[in-house]
Amino acid sequence: MSTRRPPEPLAEQFRALLRSPTTGGPLSWAEPHVLTDGDSLWPCPDGIPYLRTGRDALRAQAVDAIRAGHLDRALALLLCDRKDDTVPPADPAAALAVATGATTAAAAMAGLGYGGLAPYFLHRWCQPTYLSGLALLDAHVPTGATLFEIGCGAGHFLRTWTERSGPAIGSDLVFSHLWLARTFCAPAARLVCFDADGAFPLADGAAGAALSHDSFHYFRDKQHVRSELLRVSGTGPVLLGHVHNASRDNHSAGRPLTTEAYLEALSPDHCYDDDALTEAALRGRTAAPVRGERLRETAALGFVCRAAKAPPTPGRLTGAVPGRPLSVNPLLTDSGPSWPDEKFAREFTDGWPYLRDLARPPETTVAAARAGRAGADPDVDRFARQRALLDLPESWL
Repeated sequence: MSTRRPPEPLAEQFRALLRSPTTGGPLSWAEPHVLTDGDSLWPCPDGIPYLRTGRDALRAQAVDAIRAGHLDRALALLLCDRKDDTVPPADPAAALAVATGATTAAAAMAGLGYGGLAPYFLHRWCQPTYLSGLALLDAHVPTGATLFEIGCGAGHFLRTWTERSGPAIGSDLVFSHLWLARTFCAPAARLVCFDADGAFPLADGAAGAALSHDSFHYFRDKQHVRSELLRVSGTGPVLLGHVHNASRDNHSAGRPLTTEAYLEALSPDHCYDDDALTEAALRGRTAAPVRGERLRETAALGFVCRAAKAPPTPGRLTGAVPGRPLSVNPLLTDSGPSWPDEKFAREFTDGWPYLRDLARPPETTVAAARAGRAGADPDVDRFARQRALLDLPESWL
């Protein structure tokens, strides 16, 4: 018997903002869990529209499964899909087991064969690149704005934004990433699966701000992505965070440009050293923009186009939520941090004392954190800012 919870509906307000990736026209319901643009059918299990192009056979299989009353099978088919054909698909039987019975995000990632990607997602809450994104949002997106994130992964920024600030729309070209976000991380976010190479299937001004963090260097046509982010965000700011610099060594470099090429292509209002953004998050401050030689020397950059005039609110997103129970960082042991693997250690902890020197808080502080003393106990707040204490989603590990 299936143990899967009832599927999440697609909100009609969000459906009205969706556009066909092939015709550009509006999408309406052809039947439950299937959208149409009048020419093609697009599966929408668990309220997540699958609008990837170039996947016609998979899309047809999923629609057929839905029409036959096998929603779990349709979901499993889409959970097997990967970013491209260089990554082997997940095992269909394992994907069906995930669709019908995964009880934690960690178990779902294991069942879907995430391999080395799983530690990145599971422990993103304490990574420097996550903190730099929070600091960028803190400084440039006003509270209450609808945030659109391209390449949102498992929904880490979406969770923080929807819980602390306002509505959010997340997109990714990998359907299972979005399903993890919906199921375990950011259930309040609106989600849509599509590839950034084509027109974004969202109406003009669907959001009030846009974010691409740790993803922009992967896009083939960066001018196109910039243009689409500006269109979708209406008159609001566009934030491009942790963008790899082609002149410096980077893990998983993608398709980076040089600093000069980014500046010419983007014409940003503000530029940042990504490391400075992480430091700002650790201290609850606002990072200062940088220029000139320092910008050319940094390995990862941050850019803001069409900067908002709203004043920054340091610590709005980087500190602990007052009254929220916290738990000890699962990477911590009694003898210090234990990393998932050497790749994780090299990529995320080298050069960052707050992680290398991570230590378990005193038991009195741990007890206070679990009792929801964040915002009232300075020691809890200090360990939370240093990521020894974390605000993890339920059913995460």
